[in-house]
Amino acid sequence: MSRSSAHPKTGVVLATVAILATGALLAAGCSDEATPTTAQTQSAAPAASDSAAGVAEAQRIVDQYRQPPTWQGPDQPVNIASVAGKRVTYISVSNSIPVLKYWSDKVTGLLKQYGDVQLTVIDAKGSVDEANKGFEQAIARKVDAIVFLALPPSLFQAQITRAHAAGIKVISAQTGVPGRLDAGQDAEVTFDYVKVGQIIGAWVVADSQGKAKGMVVSSDDVPASQPQAQGTLNEVKRLCPDCDMTMKDVQIPQWQNSMPSLFQTTLNSDPTRTYLLPLYDGQALPGLGAIRTAGAGGKVTVGAFNATPGIVEQLKDPASGLKLEVGGHNEWWAYACTDQIFRVLAGAAPVENYHVGLRIFDSTNADLIQGSDEFAWYQSTEYRDKFPALWTKS
Repeated sequence: MSRSSAHPKTGVVLATVAILATGALLAAGCSDEATPTTAQTQSAAPAASDSAAGVAEAQRIVDQYRQPPTWQGPDQPVNIASVAGKRVTYISVSNSIPVLKYWSDKVTGLLKQYGDVQLTVIDAKGSVDEANKGFEQAIARKVDAIVFLALPPSLFQAQITRAHAAGIKVISAQTGVPGRLDAGQDAEVTFDYVKVGQIIGAWVVADSQGKAKGMVVSSDDVPASQPQAQGTLNEVKRLCPDCDMTMKDVQIPQWQNSMPSLFQTTLNSDPTRTYLLPLYDGQALPGLGAIRTAGAGGKVTVGAFNATPGIVEQLKDPASGLKLEVGGHNEWWAYACTDQIFRVLAGAAPVENYHVGLRIFDSTNADLIQGSDEFAWYQSTEYRDKFPALWTKS
């Protein structure tokens, strides 16, 4: 894929990388009771001293993330002379999802181009059993490393142990919290979903001028959901102790049916709860239809993560109710994944957090959302030069 081309438009959200694997293990449905933020674990950061200070800090955060994302490392070179000819198995939860297919294709090309590393992609087709088979095949082939994408690491502790016994390194990908290695894996490479949640929380506080009354809608069958949801709840509480936030859980199999009814019920029963915050824009999409039907686009504010082409364009339509999208840069992540693989194969220390680029899209910069190249929306391409400069052969 050339630098100028974008990955295929996705009709499904990034969060659905876990749609079948986790759906096979967790009961689906919408919780009956909302959970107030007072029941949530508070952020370690100090609370704002007063309402005005909290709003001012929130606005500074929003102003920062409205700008093009900037490189924050890594800066430590890695000698990849020794990785040529090594073999990696990459287990994708479902390559029928376009962004996952894009990632595996992009990482395959980068590994070959810069390191002469062979990547074998196994499509688990949403099945944990198929993912397990992928681990077994990789161990039998005595590959050098295994990457597994968007699957809960806790499900694969036995496989990770077996891989290590065979001298194989294991990298988890897109599980939500950078640097979390609680299943014994050697490295992790993910968007920082806690940071995503904090950005959304800050935006809510700034946009409402410290008067927000809203609802976070989690999707707990996705591994990264709770880190993001808690990031939003804790940040709102830190910056705006008087803001009123609740939480519901609507899991992936129920998105289509439950999101419209949840939005409609909230509009009818508590019309002052105007900030509706599904974690992912694919989760939000069915609810946006209910907002249109109710003619409530001017009364509510919907915010979500992903900036998925085909959904994010609704920022330009006031009738949709969509007012905020936080986007994560998918090509940047593919470079980061490649870098982590190189480091693990070379025996170098893994990177804890790649700070993959995130950007706020809202009414102030919605004009950026145009054309087929979604990477151009971020106005940041330095990672394309920064990463290869780190991959030395001397």
